[in-house]
Amino acid sequence: MQLNISTFAADYALATGQAAVRRLHVLHNIYAPAGRRALVKAGLTAGMKVADFGCGVGVASRMLAGMVGPSGSVTGIDINGQQIEQARELCEGLANTSFVEASACETGLRRHSFDIAYCRFLLLHLPDPSACLREMRAVLKPGGILVVEDGDLRSAKSVPPTALDAFADLFGRLGPLLGVNYSLANNLYHMVQDAGFCDLDMEIHQPALVRGENRVLLKWSVEEAGPMFLNADLVSPDRLGRILHDMQEAVDDPDVVVLAPRMSIVWGRKHAPPSYRC
Repeated sequence: MQLNISTFAADYALATGQAAVRRLHVLHNIYAPAGRRALVKAGLTAGMKVADFGCGVGVASRMLAGMVGPSGSVTGIDINGQQIEQARELCEGLANTSFVEASACETGLRRHSFDIAYCRFLLLHLPDPSACLREMRAVLKPGGILVVEDGDLRSAKSVPPTALDAFADLFGRLGPLLGVNYSLANNLYHMVQDAGFCDLDMEIHQPALVRGENRVLLKWSVEEAGPMFLNADLVSPDRLGRILHDMQEAVDDPDVVVLAPRMSIVWGRKHAPPSYRC
């Protein structure tokens, strides 16, 4: 079947708003420890002003707000109004957080005004991730810090192989139809370099999930993206139902190790003349 890519290119495959809350909290539980360490390595300290691109329901924004403290601030940006609503609710009572409904590629934020620009699992969902990196650079002060985390969805799997491996297969086949690269993590370092940042550093990690609710991330993601897989004719309704049933059985099997998508974390700085040199 020949698909019209343009009919898919503007779509986001996963759930948003209230429907996304449980998955995004689990995702945060999995990836936040490494992300927090990288932020500290990159230079985040109390009192800094942070722009959280693609903030979703605000779980990372809340973490960042705690890290910069009351003397700092976090501005979350998301194009989806339902996400912003959930983020405001989650961060209610935190005076150092605010949220803006805007495209990550055209935020409307003041230029050269933030100490840190941050995103996690955002760039791989964008048809033009380089445009987002340019926007992040534009809002940073000279010498400001960029921290980006992104994954390779095709690296997710289980050991031994189970129905959980359908996650990598389905997203791997969906990406080209949406005009996005779900394995963008493999190119992340050079993308950041090409966007004009300097003093780059990088870490790569892949969480292994052997117990607890975090093991359900791959299954929930396929469940949320199910309508997109069906619309793209990547799987039949009956087949998708069997896959989700078998994925849950694998999640419940204590002998199965679940490997979440491999994550690349890249950080660097915006050039700052003349005393700071890369």
